[in-house]
Amino acid sequence: MDTVEIVLKVPKEYVEDAADFGMLDAETITQVLRDELDSRIMKFVNAEVKAHRAEQRAKPGKDQKD
Repeated sequence: MDTVEIVLKVPKEYVEDAADFGMLDAETITQVLRDELDSRIMKFVNAEVKAHRAEQRAKPGKDQKD
């Protein structure tokens, strides 16, 4: 996988707390980003599915086997 270097401005207190818990290594930050990305993708997909189902239910004469 290609990598990219990023620079962030983060409140000093967050950095100190993260350092105390050993969270400032690339592997941990990558995992935190991956977890959050997965969560947001699933929320998006769930919202799309709900919208599709609502749209299907709203269609007159549509068979309700969704």
